[in-house]
Amino acid sequence: AALLHDIGKLGISNLILDKPGPLSDAERAEMMRHPFYTYKILERVACFRALAHDAAAHHERLDGHGYHRGLNAAQLSITARILAVADICEALSAERPYRAALPYDDVLKIMRRDVGAGICPVAFDALEDLLLRSTRKVQHELQTYSYAA
Repeated sequence: AALLHDIGKLGISNLILDKPGPLSDAERAEMMRHPFYTYKILERVACFRALAHDAAAHHERLDGHGYHRGLNAAQLSITARILAVADICEALSAERPYRAALPYDDVLKIMRRDVGAGICPVAFDALEDLLLRSTRKVQHELQTYSYAA
């Protein structure tokens, strides 16, 4: 599901996907259709059919205010919750045509504000733990393997 969640963007114009500035209301509405397109594509392929629901749920929120279906916590699998958290992290930490990539500290601060209402606390805690452990490991390796010039 993670590798295919954005396949629906194939149905979105590159003029929207690559736009360097804010989207218009109409462009935003079209962009918000990509999870629906993801579902429609994956449900047609037998080996991906079981992934379609979770892959298309990556913009849903626990409070039901997400898109494209407005699903709430009771309707979201743990897979969909993890995918949503990973997608938000990737979106914030990747460079975009309209802004620079954010460092993980900023990403976690932004995401933490939405934990419980929109973001699954368990999935967020796992992401935070992973990022913090990775950061500590890299820092340790840099200190261990740094050479004096």
